[in-house]
Amino acid sequence: MNYMDFESRMSTVKGLMEALGDANMNVIGMWGMAGVGKTTLARVVARQAKEEKLFEEVAMADVTQSPDPRRIQGEIADMLDLKFDKETESGRASRLHERLSQDRKILVILDDIWEKLELEKIGIPSKGCKLVLISRNRDVLFCEMGTQKDFGLEVLPKEEAWNLFENMAGDCVKDPNLRCVATEVAKECAGLPIAIVTVSKALKNKNLQEWKDALQLLRRPAPEDLTRMQSTIYSSIELSYSHLESDEIKYLFSRCAEMPFRINYLDLLKYFYGLGTFHGINTLEETRNRLYRLVRNLKDSCLLLDCPHSSEDYHMHDVVHDVATLIASKFHNMIIVRDDDGLKERLDGDVLKRCKEFSIRGGDFHELPNEMECPELRFLYVNGGDRSLHIPENFFQGKERLKVLDFTQMQLSSLPSSLPLVKNLRTLCLDGCVLDDIAVIGELKNLVILSLLGSHISKLPRELGLLTHLRLLDLSDCSKLKVIPPNVLSSLVELEELYMGNSFVQWEAEGLNNERNNANLAELKHLCHLTTLEIYIRDASSLPKDLLFEKLERYAIFVGDVWDWSDKRRTSRTLKLKMNTSFHSRIVIKMLLKGTENLYLDELNGVSSVLHELDREGFQQLKHLQIQNNPDINYIINSRMWVIAFPALETFLLKNMSGMEEICHGQLPLRSFCNLRVVKMEHCDKLKFVFSSSIARGLSQLEELEIRDCSSMGAIVVKEPEIEDADLILFPKLRCLVLRHLPNLKRFLSTQNSFITDAGEIIPEGKLDLFPILHEQVVFPNLERLELSLIDLEDIQRNQHRATRSSCRLENMQSTSRFQNLSHLEVQGSGNIKYLLSFSIASFMVQLKHLHILECKVMEEILVTEELGVVEETIPKVLFPRLECLFLKDLIVLKRFCIGSNIEFPSLKKLSIESCPKLKTFIAKHISSGMTVGKELKEMNADESSHTTVQPLFNEEVAFPNLKILRISRVDDMEIIWQNQFAVDSFCKLKTIEVEFCENLTGVFKSNMLARFQSLEELMVSDCCSLQEVFEMQGLNVKEAHTETAIQLKILYLARLPKMKHVWNKDPQKNFSFQNLKLVHAMQCESLKSFFPASVARCLMQLEELLIIDCGVEEIVAGEEGAEGEEDLTRFVFPQVIRLHLDRLPRLKWFYHGNHASDWPMLKDMLVGCCHKVDIFASELLSEALQESPLEISAKQPLFFG
Repeated sequence: MNYMDFESRMSTVKGLMEALGDANMNVIGMWGMAGVGKTTLARVVARQAKEEKLFEEVAMADVTQSPDPRRIQGEIADMLDLKFDKETESGRASRLHERLSQDRKILVILDDIWEKLELEKIGIPSKGCKLVLISRNRDVLFCEMGTQKDFGLEVLPKEEAWNLFENMAGDCVKDPNLRCVATEVAKECAGLPIAIVTVSKALKNKNLQEWKDALQLLRRPAPEDLTRMQSTIYSSIELSYSHLESDEIKYLFSRCAEMPFRINYLDLLKYFYGLGTFHGINTLEETRNRLYRLVRNLKDSCLLLDCPHSSEDYHMHDVVHDVATLIASKFHNMIIVRDDDGLKERLDGDVLKRCKEFSIRGGDFHELPNEMECPELRFLYVNGGDRSLHIPENFFQGKERLKVLDFTQMQLSSLPSSLPLVKNLRTLCLDGCVLDDIAVIGELKNLVILSLLGSHISKLPRELGLLTHLRLLDLSDCSKLKVIPPNVLSSLVELEELYMGNSFVQWEAEGLNNERNNANLAELKHLCHLTTLEIYIRDASSLPKDLLFEKLERYAIFVGDVWDWSDKRRTSRTLKLKMNTSFHSRIVIKMLLKGTENLYLDELNGVSSVLHELDREGFQQLKHLQIQNNPDINYIINSRMWVIAFPALETFLLKNMSGMEEICHGQLPLRSFCNLRVVKMEHCDKLKFVFSSSIARGLSQLEELEIRDCSSMGAIVVKEPEIEDADLILFPKLRCLVLRHLPNLKRFLSTQNSFITDAGEIIPEGKLDLFPILHEQVVFPNLERLELSLIDLEDIQRNQHRATRSSCRLENMQSTSRFQNLSHLEVQGSGNIKYLLSFSIASFMVQLKHLHILECKVMEEILVTEELGVVEETIPKVLFPRLECLFLKDLIVLKRFCIGSNIEFPSLKKLSIESCPKLKTFIAKHISSGMTVGKELKEMNADESSHTTVQPLFNEEVAFPNLKILRISRVDDMEIIWQNQFAVDSFCKLKTIEVEFCENLTGVFKSNMLARFQSLEELMVSDCCSLQEVFEMQGLNVKEAHTETAIQLKILYLARLPKMKHVWNKDPQKNFSFQNLKLVHAMQCESLKSFFPASVARCLMQLEELLIIDCGVEEIVAGEEGAEGEEDLTRFVFPQVIRLHLDRLPRLKWFYHGNHASDWPMLKDMLVGCCHKVDIFASELLSEALQESPLEISAKQPLFFG
């Protein structure tokens, strides 16, 4: 497989090609970490751009970390066949400039840019040719080089990474003994192409021992003994490190190596402020700003990555992390001990004397060393792994320079008495610890950071109030904390950041200071330097009326008893309110409302209009608004507003708003809601529409719209008379539209105060919408997901006089642009749709990956032809080229998917058909290519009702070359699944088949089709009351068999098949082998006479589990034809069977009717019960088995003969 064939790379190539074709784009950038494949991709783009005639000539040059203008000029000139007639740099630049300026059909690619490059000095004009710039650092491109559009290149996703590794390593990874190690080696490459290519090539055709050794090396890199394979990977990343612009950034890079996979920003802040890394900076706020800049620089250099779904967590690529670990040790005197490193081995005297930072992040140890001489130590981290770790009392002697101490996940009844000796200690973290007496911390007078995050502590010591220099106190997730002595918090007058989320909530009321046993919120008035606050206040009445935070920059303040702290959004300013008292008297709430970014509102007494009563300035900074359980709120906006409302709002959620009548009752300035991206509404029963057209036309950024369970909703958008159709373009960026359980919805776009179609409207037959809600003006060119569920359209359809039910389908003149990006389509619970789509519309759905159709009561067909007289050739041969999952359920009159011939679903991987009782054949053949659609349907339906020929569900007219999972349930009219003829490659990759509750199905496979199913691994058949056999072997001729076909079947599950007489109705000897079977279960098959044919039983070398329960079998292995009377011993060996259950088999007489012996060397779990007719059991087997393990045997006579 070619590296560029991967979807992750193809999407970037597509974006670059589009940018190159844009006349307004002159300078385009591509960035990514070392070894991610930037150069490879650039060369592909260069070649493709020339092939597609975008450019007549393409020139590419390497800039490198030490740019040489003459060399760069020469590389470009050589590719343009340009000769220089001057030797000076300026002369060459002038000539090159002239050449590049005169022809716009030239593409220049500059690779490996490390810093700002003066293009004019090289001779590259600012206008004229197209320019692609490549760097490891995005900042260099965007800020220094002025790129107009940038493309970031990530590491390969898991599946693509393995495909590349497998392709490069060759056939050796197909060896079952080696494959397991190979997959682990590939994981260590962590998706980085340079690592994948280098490692896989180095190990190509190597033996298992060499693979294991390479795995060990990759997991435990040694700086003094790097292999050639490791050096190739690490040198490129170390080069990036060496070019970081300052020592501060380099130290941050090394510091990240000491941290776990998820690097938390707040942890970095605690460490850096405690270490005093930034000279001339005194406050936490200043440290935050500097650290943010450094983190951004590391990310721009691709040496640090964002964690998904978290704005405050980062991680390093595994390979980068390994390099950082080496650099930390080599240049910063850091020691890092991990799970697989020995602690004692790392305590070398000379190394410790130089060590400045020591991290123990795992390992098998139960105490810290008594003597650990580290005179230069300034940072110590120990993760105890939730153990009770012994710390010697004198442990901190001789460690006077220690500034940061982090004990994580340790059980500490008390802290060592020598801790106060560390006079310079500034940061103390006891995160995730079980703590009791920590009063000694009161002696740490220079402490500025104290973190008890996630610790088990019930009471803070009163001595905490002595830490008057404390700048940050983190009590987050201290859920056991019940007591904070009075006046402790108010003593921390220098405090800048206080974190108490999911922690202490026992705030006492104001007054009676001498009688208090706990802290109250009034103490926070003394914290005048506070810039960050996270706090949960269950009772709004305990909030002081005059509490004021003038410097607060970041906050998460939850008021009320309904909030879950785990839902806290990690953004700067979050406010959640449930006020049982009037919030107007709370100064702090009114002040914070104006600057909040995330606002959640539950019950608010006396509030009926959000904007009018909470912030008349229009919530200028609000990004997320969620309102729930507020029956008194009728409007979000209830008056004409002269200020732009919600200009920064991105997500807007309403839930259980029973009194909500309108979102906006009144006119708004045009820019209101202009950044809205997500709208979700649920259970707003009085709401009749969502937006007026004047607001809707301004929602150009809207990407997701979900409306559920709104019983009065008649339209999504209501068009005002003064808005012209030409001015109304709705939601051009909408990607997801979900409309569920809206019984009165008639149109997506409707005229004002009208939510039903005019009774006199006439719609031409053959041009009906599936859903009239999708109006011609409602075109969403970027729509990716469409879900429509339980929308009642019966009244509309009855009013369309000339419309017939049989012609209802999804139809629109804008189909091309509407569905071109649709990847997920779900239609559920519609009671009047007979046909879903026309072929012409389906042909535009080239990106569709998931198609789910459920509970459509009258749907007879999924796809139909669109016009009368359509001939067969107009039906496409490939349907939905990217469709991966097709799910049909509860379609009680569905007859077929469509009519056609030789139709292929090239990407379909999972097909599930459930509760479609009338479905007989998936693709029905054309009767006549010249027949009109209406006549053909009548002829076909008449033919279906009259013919007696059994039709297979899947005939030769349909192909599934990549299908892996097939599930068929409750398809009552289906008698056979497939017939002898198949389309080429169809079903060849099928791995799992599940068939259940198909009452007329008589068999599953015939012998002449089995070879096609060589990939099948799981077969489950149950509750099919007419099934007589699974594998029909009639027609097999042993004498004519030349080669034996190995079936990959591993799991065979058969249950509740009352008429099944045979699993195999004939011995497949020398034709098919079922040697891969591992698990066989059969239950409640009362007509079953025997289970295995003899040839099958003899090859079950992989079988691990055999369960036959409540069946009518007389023998487990059927006797062979012509074998009666033979005296030769037949031996059955089951070397892997661990579990054997034969239970409730009243007709069972023997294992095999013949002279035989059987071996079960691994058998551990054996149950034989209620088998009353058993005749023979070999005594030798019984005695040997009993020695291995006790067996539960309920039989009158022995079972096995030997």
